[in-house]
Amino acid sequence: MRVTGSCRSQISICRALRCVAFGLTAICLCMATAPDAHNNVRAALRSPQISLIPREKSIDVDIDGKIFTTYHFADDFILPAVRPFFYPVLAANGTEMTIDHAQHPPLHAYQRSVWVGAGDVNGADHWKFKAMPIPKQRHIKFDYIHEGCFQEELLWEDAQGAPMLNETRSIQFLAYPDGARQINFGLAFTPIDKDVTFFNHGDHGILSVRPNPQIAGNPVFTADNGAKECTHHASWCDESGQINGQIYGIAIFDAASNPRNPPLWHAGRDQRLATDIFLLRPDSKNDDPDRAAGDFIIKMEHTVVFRYGMLFHSGNADAGKVKERYAEFTANDTTSNL
Repeated sequence: MRVTGSCRSQISICRALRCVAFGLTAICLCMATAPDAHNNVRAALRSPQISLIPREKSIDVDIDGKIFTTYHFADDFILPAVRPFFYPVLAANGTEMTIDHAQHPPLHAYQRSVWVGAGDVNGADHWKFKAMPIPKQRHIKFDYIHEGCFQEELLWEDAQGAPMLNETRSIQFLAYPDGARQINFGLAFTPIDKDVTFFNHGDHGILSVRPNPQIAGNPVFTADNGAKECTHHASWCDESGQINGQIYGIAIFDAASNPRNPPLWHAGRDQRLATDIFLLRPDSKNDDPDRAAGDFIIKMEHTVVFRYGMLFHSGNADAGKVKERYAEFTANDTTSNL
């Protein structure tokens, strides 16, 4: 079944983006005079069509009738379901932008393309697949699935498999006329019966992406201040590189409203790309005496929201308009948007 509809009641940015696109189209069409010019402008500015196709335990996301990504929320794809992830993630021309390590042993099987996790949450390992029982992020239900967005209820288990943390995960998909596409994340965490601590652990989260090995093997990093590295506090980081001779890039946006914004980053050759809100300093070590100061605590009866954007583009950070698209993302940075 193909689910379509409006995201307006759930995600106000959808409406804002449509208004901007309509305004630009109107301005450009007024400037064009010949019929061919009208047709060319309409083709260039036409908003790509996004469709969500629910399966029994996954959701396919199509852009203009071609697969962009699949959200695996409960299926046993390669391995038994532990936590949701996106795979594949494809560029407009079908190039794979990420890698699912579960398909390439002996790599880190828990690093599944695009995922949410953390190494120590109240003593539960929501990162690797070594603990017994493996703590899961259990899919409970979808609050809605519309064209371009969905909202999911998840339950995070503790080390014994008991309920520990509720999460409302709101996802929005954007597709740009130049072929770039973006996934926006709203992660709202609420403890169930006691405070929940994300400990400053070597396996840091919260949102991670594992770039295509061709990108990761020879990456070029760009930070929000233009620096060619992401070793300092920054609101966004882009990792670009060549895949079969063509440049592609992945950027993560950290919303201004997020706790500890701007964050430090996990970014390096042959590594995953992720924010790191737990590190105290760029040179932090596992045996630092003040390591516990990086722990992040969510108090009972409180909800903490993290918003992220993940942009997949062709070209380097400049060609991919990363700076401009972060500005669009942060202009809509209110927790009510997702």
